[in-house]
This record gives sequence, C-alpha cells and structure tokens, in this order.
Amino acid sequence: RARSLLDAGEASDSVALERETGLDRFALARQFRRAWGTSPHRYLVLRRLERARAAIGAGESLAAAATLAGFADQAHLTRQFKRAYGLTPGRWRALGRGGGGHDG
Repeated sequence: RARSLLDAGEASDSVALERETGLDRFALARQFRRAWGTSPHRYLVLRRLERARAAIGAGESLAAAATLAGFADQAHLTRQFKRAYGLTPGRWRALGRGGGGHDG
C-alpha cells in the first residue's frame, strides 16, 4: 500500500504514509525496507528522479523538470541527482542521456 501511494504521488511524507497504512513509522520503515530494499523516503526520491529524467529527456528545462518531479527547486533536484547518479542533471543531458536543450 505504501509503495502504491508513493508511486501515485498521493503521499509525500511519513505522516501521510502512517495514516494511510495504519502503521507507525518504525514498523512501516521495517516492512518497506524488507519488501523493497530501501526506505520509503529513498524510494520516493528515486521515483522523483525518474520523473525528472523523463522530463529532461522530453526537453523540459531543469527548473521545469524539478517542479514536475516534485522537488522544491532546481538546486534540490541537482543535489539529489548528483547523489544518486554521480553527475548533475545538466551534465547528464549534455552527455546525450537526456535529449537536447539548455540547462535552464
């Protein structure tokens, strides 16, 4: 249930997940990690990064991709993207992985 909520963008914090699943945060984290190999928060960040990569690949600006994917701003996207993939979204796009366009 928690994974479905995260995938659908219907829950973006632990309070919402706890309310919807009826589990406390510790039980939720344990069960989620057992089932999916990561925490609910990390899972959510990775889903957002997937949406951002798709938007960048479709030609969206980095700022627009950040907003569409649910990040607070382009800087937040850049930090998370670099942490997950080892390079910035602009560099990723420049290397031909995200289509054409400019960084802005």
